[in-house]
Amino acid sequence: MRTPLPTLQSDGKCPLRRFVTIAVLSGWFGGVALPSAWAQEPGRADSSRTPSRPTDDGEPVTIPHARQYDLTSKVNGQQYRIMVSAPRDAKPGATYPVVYILDGNYYFATACDTLFVNKFAAIIVGISYPTDGYAEIITRRTFDMTISASSPGRTAGHYGGGDAFLRMIEEDVKPFIDARYPTDTNRQILYGCSLGGLMVLRQIFRHPEAYSTYIAASPAIWWNDNEVLADEEEFSKQVNVGALHLKLLITSAADEQYRGSDAAQLATASKTRMVDNAAELSVRLAALSSGNLKVVYTVFAGENHVSSSEANLSRGLRFALQSN
Repeated sequence: MRTPLPTLQSDGKCPLRRFVTIAVLSGWFGGVALPSAWAQEPGRADSSRTPSRPTDDGEPVTIPHARQYDLTSKVNGQQYRIMVSAPRDAKPGATYPVVYILDGNYYFATACDTLFVNKFAAIIVGISYPTDGYAEIITRRTFDMTISASSPGRTAGHYGGGDAFLRMIEEDVKPFIDARYPTDTNRQILYGCSLGGLMVLRQIFRHPEAYSTYIAASPAIWWNDNEVLADEEEFSKQVNVGALHLKLLITSAADEQYRGSDAAQLATASKTRMVDNAAELSVRLAALSSGNLKVVYTVFAGENHVSSSEANLSRGLRFALQSN
């Protein structure tokens, strides 16, 4: 029912402000209905009066002082995307440590942020794939970051490219970076997480001279029944005779003990022992000559295999680049 006209005051006048206010609130004004957008029920939008959205889609977000290059490896014939972040205040004639980040598609941007916040001067190199497709990245990294495909049930060609992958970094990526950036060849750091951590251990055990600092974050030591540990004894001998002078950080997430990264491993999850494997390896290596190998083991409480990514990077870069 329509609200009646407002009653005039005794002097015959109706204050305009009061009249308009009452009329608007009542939904009646001079016999003309209010616009539908005013009179409609609360919570119901009128699509005909929805403001049009701006057509400007913005610009892509970029990382300052970062570049990317697509490189075809002479070692394995595969194409990689190499992401590089140079120091923001590089001094003429100065050289800088280089941090090679495996799984650059995942970790490059976070590594750059961590470097900037901590005011570290270093070159970050992300070893990546020229795609944004999650499935393709998973397929390629699983091949590149596994040692062999000897375990039953694993399809040939899907696993076991790890040794060629590490050679690719040495023979293709490093010369590419050295030719374009002011690298300190005596301060080379390798970072990898999960299967990437497995590759870090493979590298330090077989060719430890390639880097000065190694960061094995949540390493998948369990791969192929701890196959990576087959080279530990020979590596230990080199450390004890003083042939090497290295730093090694191994990390674990407290809640990742039975969290393998391979689907086939879930059937025998109790064999992964991710935390135990990392802790036991750290104890053995720390018992070697401390003057030749500095070993630090860190466990992140309350974190799991996925959630510890940022903590791994932050701790790893501080370990590698802090002066003390």
